[in-house]
Amino acid sequence: MQIDASSRQGDILIVDDLPENLRVLSDTLIRQGHRVRAVRNGAMALIGARTAPPDVILLDIRMPEMDGYEVCQQLKADPVTQAIPVIFLSALDETIDKARAFAVGGVDYITKPFQVQEVLARVQHQLTIQALQKQVVAQQQQLQASEGEALNLPYFAVKEQATGNVVSAIATILSYTDRLSQNPTLTSANYTRLLEIQRHSQDLLNLISTLGEES
Repeated sequence: MQIDASSRQGDILIVDDLPENLRVLSDTLIRQGHRVRAVRNGAMALIGARTAPPDVILLDIRMPEMDGYEVCQQLKADPVTQAIPVIFLSALDETIDKARAFAVGGVDYITKPFQVQEVLARVQHQLTIQALQKQVVAQQQQLQASEGEALNLPYFAVKEQATGNVVSAIATILSYTDRLSQNPTLTSANYTRLLEIQRHSQDLLNLISTLGEES
């Protein structure tokens, strides 16, 4: 059972009206092995996301004609694109701007001028959460397929079911702590506690992965 998704590569859509930002972000992500598409306005972003949904969208807020808030709202209103995590990019650093970004459906917020390592880390974090969620869904489907044999499950099947439940619980913890950590009113002490919870959760996933390989 493979749980470690810390180096997962994904399909990233970048939306920014400044060519220099697109170039820097694209080059950085491509060097890490990600597949990258770049567009310069909200209309093209919506078309690209609906035609071939990416794993993550990096979305600038300040753009002409259609700003990032409106783009995100339309993405979240469409069943085809509503599950795509949106990371906002903006020179705006006021609490009210961040609060609005999360209110329209964003999962993260990076303030410009951005640090390359921060962008990579936040993108990778979303890819990790996605990989865990997909694994949980796959395990649930496997369990449902064998529901009729529940009373006669051999030991290894019971073990797999228990492992799937644990992975599902940890994935939920990671998802909730990730959202909580983006709260602009969060104190530094509570933020540190959330990071500690995430670290221990990842340690548990790695342990489960190791035990699964040994069995």
